[in-house]
Amino acid sequence: MSRTTATPSTARRNEPTSRPAAGQKSPGSAGTPLKPARGTARHALEGGLAVLAALAAMSGAGYAALRALGADGSAPPTRLIPALTSLAFGGRIDLTADLAPKADAGAGGGMLDMLGGGDGLSLGISGQVWAMPLMLTFLGAAVLGWCFFRPLRRRVRPAPALLIARAMGALGVTAVLVPVLAFMARGSLALPKSVSDKLGNGGSGSGSGGGLGRLTGGEGIPSLDFTTDVVLTSILALLEVALVISLGCLAARRTSLPAPVALSRARLKWHPLTSTLTGIFTALCTIALFLALLAGAAAATGRGQAAKAAGALLLAAPNLLSAVLTSGLGASWQAGMERRQPQGGGMMGGLGGMGGGGGEAGGKQVDVDISGKAVAGLPLWLIGLTLLLCLLVYAGYRTAARTPARTAREEADALLGRHMEIALRAGVAVGLGVLVLGLVSQVSMGIGFSLMGNEMGGMNAGLDGSVRFPALAGFVLACLACYAGSRLHTVRYGTDRFRGAPGAAHRFMRFPRSRARAGGADTTA
Repeated sequence: MSRTTATPSTARRNEPTSRPAAGQKSPGSAGTPLKPARGTARHALEGGLAVLAALAAMSGAGYAALRALGADGSAPPTRLIPALTSLAFGGRIDLTADLAPKADAGAGGGMLDMLGGGDGLSLGISGQVWAMPLMLTFLGAAVLGWCFFRPLRRRVRPAPALLIARAMGALGVTAVLVPVLAFMARGSLALPKSVSDKLGNGGSGSGSGGGLGRLTGGEGIPSLDFTTDVVLTSILALLEVALVISLGCLAARRTSLPAPVALSRARLKWHPLTSTLTGIFTALCTIALFLALLAGAAAATGRGQAAKAAGALLLAAPNLLSAVLTSGLGASWQAGMERRQPQGGGMMGGLGGMGGGGGEAGGKQVDVDISGKAVAGLPLWLIGLTLLLCLLVYAGYRTAARTPARTAREEADALLGRHMEIALRAGVAVGLGVLVLGLVSQVSMGIGFSLMGNEMGGMNAGLDGSVRFPALAGFVLACLACYAGSRLHTVRYGTDRFRGAPGAAHRFMRFPRSRARAGGADTTA
């Protein structure tokens, strides 16, 4: 056999392919009929339906979580579920309320009544909430990716214009539906009686002795009006949909993609790693979702705590997973609450702000170090480090299995060795992933009180974690662990043997050049 027919070009030889199931032929083989690529309108419609399915999955999971937590009655579901969906896209919720004293004498009056509350004087309340329920975000991304790329299996390779039409359909539906959802996310949120009474007592829990209690005569805050930032939510949603599609073009397997995408240098180099890491993260989130379903089944037997656990997992399981894994990289997660008090003296300082204090400039701060907690007698950081190390070694092993072997010429021209190249790519991907997860897992909430244009104090609460050092530590750990995993694969199978790899490397060597150039050939990843 001649050299030209046995050895294809470097780019086409390295294009990732998948191993067909036992007893089946390869999707691109002559014995397997391929579906037609269909027209532009069909691809645009399928892209739009993928976004619609993702939004439906996010809304359904959000409603189930609210029912499990018993919060579905605090506001109409048609208002509350769009608010949760907006948060899942990274949007922000604004809180407002106007609190006036009771007019009857039995209410005790309060400072507002003394200052002329009957003439319309009221206490202004404003605040913001930013918290991403990452389980809803994950479900939306997973459903979008599956519905977007799954129909491309076993189809004739589409032209680049068809993939662009598919993406434009998804982005167009996002640009229409997400602003509508964000606009619907407005209404009145009824606060639980315990929270309302505590705020009415100035947070002191001792009658009307707090600052807010002295202003309103001990009256609580029955409800808050909430709205979302429509523009910010829409922009973030468009960026996230584009990110999911771009990442899918790198990581999707067993999918027919246009030749410029399938044979691009970015996909050829990053496909083995991105497909492995996205698969691991998807598996972790799916396990958390399964645990949420188990907790929901236990709640059906009458166990109230199981229902709350199911609701929390349906909203924030990836947030918890992120805190555990980054704790193993040195992240310090602090959950805290701080009371803001007005600066200086005068009437506002004498009221002591909202904390019931004596007018001091600094507010009371309560912090809880989550990273230092112990689970089953083991520190949380040790659990996270052990789990992360095992996952990264496995990621290096699977990435090496999916990476084709180099030819002698490629090995001589390469700047880095094969194992070191895998390790560095893994380090970059994991470092960026840790940085993003650390940022989106944080929670921020602030609420302030004002009277006659003057700030009367307020409260800040949230969950904060360090991100820079964990990202650097994740880069180093991923390099070392994935290098070890890649070496382990070589020790088990040898340098040029890929018996356990999905898409074995020896199949790349038999990929004909003429077939790669054919417009109807199917290149699966």
